Amino acid sequence: MRRVFLGVTGASGAVYAKDLITRLPEHDCELHLCITPDALTNINLELKKEYLTPQQFINDIDAKAVLHDYKNFAAPVSSGSFMVDSYIIAPASMGFVGRAAGGISSNLIERCADVALKERRKLLILFREMPLNLIHLENLTLLTRAGAVILPAAPGFYHNPSGIDELISFVTGKIFDIIGIEHNLYKRWGDEPQSV
Repeated sequence: MRRVFLGVTGASGAVYAKDLITRLPEHDCELHLCITPDALTNINLELKKEYLTPQQFINDIDAKAVLHDYKNFAAPVSSGSFMVDSYIIAPASMGFVGRAAGGISSNLIERCADVALKERRKLLILFREMPLNLIHLENLTLLTRAGAVILPAAPGFYHNPSGIDELISFVTGKIFDIIGIEHNLYKRWGDEPQSV
């Protein structure tokens, strides 16, 4: 079974986190999950809910995940000796990006990003911010040079999506491609003959 850590920070994009949380366990993944207080605020705002705790959110969407408190540095995922196949930060705030680029671990998600980089494991950072300033770009570049895969939360449109769910699935599918999970979440370029 593949082991995946998902960190949810306070950036906009709760729909991406929710999609990953529900889909990863369906693909034979042991999901370890950490949600910051700011992320929970955005989940409530963007999903129009009133969850008081991350556990309430997990229960409501009937997710199968091992939930870790964002301040628990004793969690198994905080150690490089705990084998995790892939680390995903989605959505990733620019605050997270800056601290991760600087090697700062002020919470469990930042610590897990540091572990992923030092252990040379897959670290995917799905950021949702626009426009980007020079500091953002330089921090993203530092993380890329350190081995992270940077994904803007920018779905494609060549598959002619019929609604927001298909746009979200496109981004989840791209993440699955990178971590090696087979899926049919979007129609791939070239799957059908293109008209000229």
